Amino acid sequence: MQGGSLTRIPEGRLAQALAAADDAGLRALPKADVHCHALLNAPLSAYEQVLGHELPRPPSRFTDFTEFGDYLAANLFPATRTLAGMRALVRAGLERMADDGVAYAEASIDLLLPMHIHVAPEAVIELVAEERARIAPRLRWAPEIGINRRVPPERLWPSFVAHIASGVFSSIDLYDDERSGDLREIARFYRMAREHGLVLKAHAGEICGPERIRETIEVLAVDAIQHGIAAAGDARLLDELARRGTQLNLALASNLALGLSSGYESHPIHALLAAGVNVALGTDDFTLFGAGLSDEILRLHRAGMPVSELAKICLGPPA
Repeated sequence: MQGGSLTRIPEGRLAQALAAADDAGLRALPKADVHCHALLNAPLSAYEQVLGHELPRPPSRFTDFTEFGDYLAANLFPATRTLAGMRALVRAGLERMADDGVAYAEASIDLLLPMHIHVAPEAVIELVAEERARIAPRLRWAPEIGINRRVPPERLWPSFVAHIASGVFSSIDLYDDERSGDLREIARFYRMAREHGLVLKAHAGEICGPERIRETIEVLAVDAIQHGIAAAGDARLLDELARRGTQLNLALASNLALGLSSGYESHPIHALLAAGVNVALGTDDFTLFGAGLSDEILRLHRAGMPVSELAKICLGPPA
């Protein structure tokens, strides 16, 4: 991964943090969040401040991916219609992570944002660079280019080239409904990113089966898969992922809220770790799911995951 491989927090340090009477011990552990979206990383209250009014609470469980998208469009997207709104939300998200002890984050910035508010890509890129520098004493932000797979690639290409040329970004990610789009049309984005030394990531195996993970690895040659929980049901794919060293960046609270897992006790993370797959964690969309990394570690432990298993997860920042 960019800047070196993620580290594992020693079992003894995890045990000590979990033994504390509150979550202060977990917050004090330096952690890495490698699956999050910069504009959906802030507390919901930050959106309310930008908009100037209260918002309905997100449901604890969405009925499907469509309801999830509808909530975003109706309640959250209006706060991102100005550079000032974007800056406030990005800043609030970075501060929240730093308060939770996150020392390294790969948070994505969507290529659509400049088009969304009718500014040049350079305006958003400058915002990202400034906020990265501002938070640097507390958190190392490795900005990520976010590609929406439902948008025609030719519409995104000019903005993508500008983001790559800036030198500000460390990785790329392909997301939104993985049933959409043709990966072969996105391959040129990944080739250019690889040529410029960026880490290649993509969402797969979240709402589709293991075949989508295989296709993503074959067509895009990714370094890491965002989610990838469908691999747990395919023994051959698990062996391949473990042998290849492909990292799966999980987001457990997200999986539960979207009905992809019934609970922490039964989440596919247990099967992935048992198969020797490299697993890291992320918060995905904190605004909607409300779980930070410390919360996720504590919930896994309370659901029965022993410290020895927690210590197998790549929770720490690059060395």
